[in-house]
Amino acid sequence: MKATVLAENLKKGLGIVLRGVTNKSTLPILSGVLMRVNSEGLELLSTDLEISFRVKIGVKVKEEGELVVPAKLLFDLVSGLPVGPVDLMVEKQILKISGGGVKTEIVGQAAEEFPSLPKSKGKTLKISVDDFRKKIDRVAVSAARDDTQPVLSGILWEFTKDRVQLVATDRYRLGVDVMSGLKLDEKMDGKKLILPARALQELSRVLSDGQIRELGVEFDEENQQVVFVAESVEMVSRLIAGEFPPFEQILPVNHQVRVEVGREDLLEAVKRASLFAGDGANIIKVKLADNVLRVGAENSQRGLSETSLDVKMEGEGLEMAFNSRYLLDYLGAVDEEKVFLESEGELKPGVFKIKDKGFVQVVMPIRLQE
Repeated sequence: MKATVLAENLKKGLGIVLRGVTNKSTLPILSGVLMRVNSEGLELLSTDLEISFRVKIGVKVKEEGELVVPAKLLFDLVSGLPVGPVDLMVEKQILKISGGGVKTEIVGQAAEEFPSLPKSKGKTLKISVDDFRKKIDRVAVSAARDDTQPVLSGILWEFTKDRVQLVATDRYRLGVDVMSGLKLDEKMDGKKLILPARALQELSRVLSDGQIRELGVEFDEENQQVVFVAESVEMVSRLIAGEFPPFEQILPVNHQVRVEVGREDLLEAVKRASLFAGDGANIIKVKLADNVLRVGAENSQRGLSETSLDVKMEGEGLEMAFNSRYLLDYLGAVDEEKVFLESEGELKPGVFKIKDKGFVQVVMPIRLQE
């Protein structure tokens, strides 16, 4: 293998595929990145057997070949190289890198042992990157953080005509949003697929530089996989098998009280209260009365905090208790000037909404000891 590549392009590509590298697997080769030079340029591939990345980089090809190289070592090395062309050469499973006065040799492994990764077949659903990132980032905070119940660590994609409803829940909170105006294949209508929240969040981070405007999505139900294509980047994720819990019954239809409050003001109030919420359930109290919303917490060892906010209020006053972390996650994921809080009663869920009527966040209250 012989090729010349710009160091800055190699660094960017390695930064992406590093997201698919694992050091926890019993297969040592998965801690490496597969470098493959062919007539189309340089491909960088990584996988942890759940998420896989493929990045294509333009290079001057001199000789085709491939090698698996320790990913973290290669990234750390390339990150320190000066901007400009770098020569890559493989001899006897050793990657030789030279450029900018630097000469380095890295011991690699034969590519034959690296898992085969699927590629896009070109039949993709087109989604706006901005819409994808906004909706995924908002919903993903409600997904479970662990894999004890795999379906709860995923985001449900529910297809209906020209829209996809996104749903996530860890049973303590629920996030629902909608991507609409899509050109769906008729065979997708009515389907429900569960995608790992971690994979979708990793892809959102890859797309965060704003340079790519459109994302292609290709579902392979036979192999239980989904392929995302964003120009020179492809990410493959497994689909999660199982039945997503019925969430419609959790969404309240009516409300006893409705409050409009500034998002930033509420965020800061919850942050202050969380300092005194103590360990465990991180309990804070929210009191609504006479167009004032009070957010507070009290701890015998730390002290107390209460913030009063003027709000627009409809309905009767009430007092509720929430896990402060759930409110911080929600308020941090929403980029809106105002948010709305609705509830049917003190022991009923808190329903958070914004002007975008597609997005709803439901947070279960905490029953306090008398």
